[in-house]
Amino acid sequence: MKKIFILLFLLVILFILDNSVVPFLAIKTVYPSLLFVFIICYCIASESYYGLFIGIFAGILQDIYFIDGFWINAFVNMIVCVISGFIGNSIFKDKKFIPVLSCFGLSILKGLFLFVILWLSGITINLVSLFFVSIYNTVVGFFMYKPVYRLSQISYMKTEWKF
Repeated sequence: MKKIFILLFLLVILFILDNSVVPFLAIKTVYPSLLFVFIICYCIASESYYGLFIGIFAGILQDIYFIDGFWINAFVNMIVCVISGFIGNSIFKDKKFIPVLSCFGLSILKGLFLFVILWLSGITINLVSLFFVSIYNTVVGFFMYKPVYRLSQISYMKTEWKF
């Protein structure tokens, strides 16, 4: 239960920072998503099925400010978090390279999913900014992965088998 409260608290704090502070760090109107980078890093570090629920909750938070379609971010984040959980099952999590590279790839994947879904809805988004957002997310992921990994290794954040 403590794990759930800590994760929900962190997600809400990162959501608030995403919408209040991070836009001031924009480079030519492109800025990263702390919330998205956190959920990718946490799902890779924890390799659990919690990624499904974390992705949905973070997506609902992101959909609050996404006017063009509700539940789109929840759906896409859910898929991306499940993929990052599978990536976390097959790598050495104490090294940064693969998780940070995965952050780049999954950011592009999320952008492409959003592009296709919105294009089918008749809404267009800028694909050029998708690449730059992914690079910016990767830079943030480089600095965010180790603290998130340490958080996932705390005893009450781990899911242990109970026999």
